Amino acid sequence: MKRSNLMATLVTLGFATAVATPALALENQFSGAFTSFYDLSNYSAAGNFGATSNAEGLKDGAPTENYFVQRVRLGYTAKASEDVKLVTRFELDYGWYGNSSYTVGRNSGGGLGADSVNIETKNLYLDLNLPKSVNAKIGMMGYNDSFKGILFDADMAGILLSHEYEKASVKAGFFRFADNTDANTWAGIDKIGRYTNDMFALDAKYRVNDRLKVGAAYYYIDDNRSNGSTTTASAVPIGQTADGTPIYSPTTTFTTTANPANDVKVHTVGLNAETSVGPVTLTGFALAQFGDLSSTQKAKGYAFNIGAKMPLAGGTVRSEFLYTGGGKNSLYVPASPIGAEGGGFYDAEMIMLNRDKNATTIDNAIVYDSNNFDQGVIMGSVGYDYTFTPKLSGSANAGFAAVAKDVSKTHNSDYLGTEINCEANYQLMPAVTVGGRAGYVFLGDYFKNIDAGNTPDNPYDIKLIAKYAF
Repeated sequence: MKRSNLMATLVTLGFATAVATPALALENQFSGAFTSFYDLSNYSAAGNFGATSNAEGLKDGAPTENYFVQRVRLGYTAKASEDVKLVTRFELDYGWYGNSSYTVGRNSGGGLGADSVNIETKNLYLDLNLPKSVNAKIGMMGYNDSFKGILFDADMAGILLSHEYEKASVKAGFFRFADNTDANTWAGIDKIGRYTNDMFALDAKYRVNDRLKVGAAYYYIDDNRSNGSTTTASAVPIGQTADGTPIYSPTTTFTTTANPANDVKVHTVGLNAETSVGPVTLTGFALAQFGDLSSTQKAKGYAFNIGAKMPLAGGTVRSEFLYTGGGKNSLYVPASPIGAEGGGFYDAEMIMLNRDKNATTIDNAIVYDSNNFDQGVIMGSVGYDYTFTPKLSGSANAGFAAVAKDVSKTHNSDYLGTEINCEANYQLMPAVTVGGRAGYVFLGDYFKNIDAGNTPDNPYDIKLIAKYAF
């Protein structure tokens, strides 16, 4: 081999080795979870998806439904070093067994033959530890508020910076919830970044001593997205085509007017704390909102909460109380195209009064979020957790809920109902758990005579659940 060719080969091999070395040093981390459950309930699986009232899913003479639900979450982290990670998470759901096959769409493919495209992207972000102990997350990540998730608890795209001190921590972030053009197509790409829904977040916590932690948070949401336009005709249609398209007279004129754009500028400020008093651990928060919900309506929402937990008789007793304002004092809760992205208040451990922690795609609740159709909510719960053996554990819960303000003034009472529920879980083998969860709601007089003059049946729900986490 000629010397020049030998040198070229060695240089090429050296370059290839240099490029390949980081890849060889990359640590691949995989994680995931499988959840499947059988549900038996008279509380409609349609739930509050697109609901317009608390009565969604309730009915006089409600039939018993039974269905199977399945969810798989997969995570992959490409770890180059302790300071550089790429984090990805994906989700594959069957809304219910038998729903469809040979289709394209989220939550589909549970029918005979399967073969559906339904993978969902949850998280895609870069996790960096920068000099001077600053952590930066860039991309689509999970993020929740510091008020037990009553405002938002969702995946969102943005940049989050955080820093840990000896006794304190600080987070600052920018997130873009939505960005739309005039027609939301490439034809309007020059409008990108002008009509957006953005959030700026600032969160700080301080450990006063071993028994007291305090925090403060500020969230500012600015939504000025356009809402398209509306076309009206000067006359009624004279007929319609076979597919239902209206046919107008040739003399009909059409007028197109722009719909009012969003004018949301909402500030949320609040304090939170955690302390111990003897054996009791107390947590709570208080928050208030100000700014503009529209050009004519001010933001005046507020909320407060207190929770307690203590050991008792070999187990743990816990309780929660939440109040959110209603009417002109209702909370502004950010929403995606399918509804509120927070406010579930899972700490109450309810199944139907609040959203069930096990519900996955079948996610319904009498109080779906803390805004609660601008009525607000007054609710409390008490629960008890007990570990019977290293493999068997269980809990029992009871809770109540009422609207803070009946804005429609059409109901017999503000009281929504009382729920009792229980659950048991058994570790079948390492990382595999099977269990059951059952609940019953005694509806309040808020629902009296609301189903065409009839009162809905009290709802119940029973789940048999299998989980595997790795």
